[in-house]
Amino acid sequence: MRFPRIAVLAAAGALVLTACGAEETAEDAPAPAPAPAPEEEAEEPADPRDAWPDELVFTLTPSAEAGGLIETAEPLGALLEAELGVPVTPLVPSDYAGVIAALASGQAQIAGGLGPRQMVQAEEQAGARLLLQAERFGSLLYVTQWFTNDPDTFCDDEPVADEDGYLFCNGVLDAQDASDGPIGADKLPLIAGKRMSFVDQGSTSGYAIPALQLLEAGVDPIDDIEGRFAGGHDASVQAVYDGDADVGVSYNDARSTIEETSPDVGEQLVVFGWSGPIPNDGFAAAGDLPEDLIAAIEAAFVTISQSEEGAALLSELYSIDAVVPVASSDFDVIRDLEEQLGDLLG
Repeated sequence: MRFPRIAVLAAAGALVLTACGAEETAEDAPAPAPAPAPEEEAEEPADPRDAWPDELVFTLTPSAEAGGLIETAEPLGALLEAELGVPVTPLVPSDYAGVIAALASGQAQIAGGLGPRQMVQAEEQAGARLLLQAERFGSLLYVTQWFTNDPDTFCDDEPVADEDGYLFCNGVLDAQDASDGPIGADKLPLIAGKRMSFVDQGSTSGYAIPALQLLEAGVDPIDDIEGRFAGGHDASVQAVYDGDADVGVSYNDARSTIEETSPDVGEQLVVFGWSGPIPNDGFAAAGDLPEDLIAAIEAAFVTISQSEEGAALLSELYSIDAVVPVASSDFDVIRDLEEQLGDLLG
């Protein structure tokens, strides 16, 4: 049977259209979505403490008998260790210079009880960062205290006792705070030819300030007196109490440091003079420590000082009531002192 020609052509056209439609549909269809890649485990952020040292050494100024300092420093180090999460080992060198040497050499990373001169030396010689300053009785200042076992020579008036029975003369007891100094400076020329007890060559109140005061009074602290370095403030008091020196210097009032073994020290030694005001001691950290660790050390000391146990330890260690942030410029007066003393001593 033969189909009409038009019917054949129509059928062929339909096939062509069907095929073209299939091709266009295939081309216009979206490409299949790629298979999802296997999930990668997210990397945990690195702990910044990984860059911290495995151990920290906390060096302390030997302003008093080293054994007693270590006994108090060990529990303080334990509190610091608990705050930082890093083992802390206390270290008390034999002298003031040893503290700066420990910081400069990397043997220690934290320093406490740094006298004003040491704060400057820690920054300038050891590259340390000054962190905090001690506060006592609401003040950031203290004085050099001049005391003697010979009040007849150094007192203009009869010594008077404070509420604890400690004797003073020349109006020292009437002083309200460190800014009332200097007091009794007119008595310093009488020290010429006497035996005198200093603390340590690196001590501000125990050597630098009194040496400058003597020079200003016309007394050479090297050639005009029989001087000695006792090693600590308590030892300087002890030397005068024992009669090994006629006059001594210390921070105020270091007589209490030997009261347990010498209960009459406040009666036997009379304070006859004060220096002008001196900025209090403080704390520093090695400058090459990670910034976050330095900040953590500063915060740790503040936290410790505000706790009952920590406050008791700081009080026992250096008679510290509180700690406050400090600036390098707070010790410019000490830098000026160093320059004056260097010029006068040659």
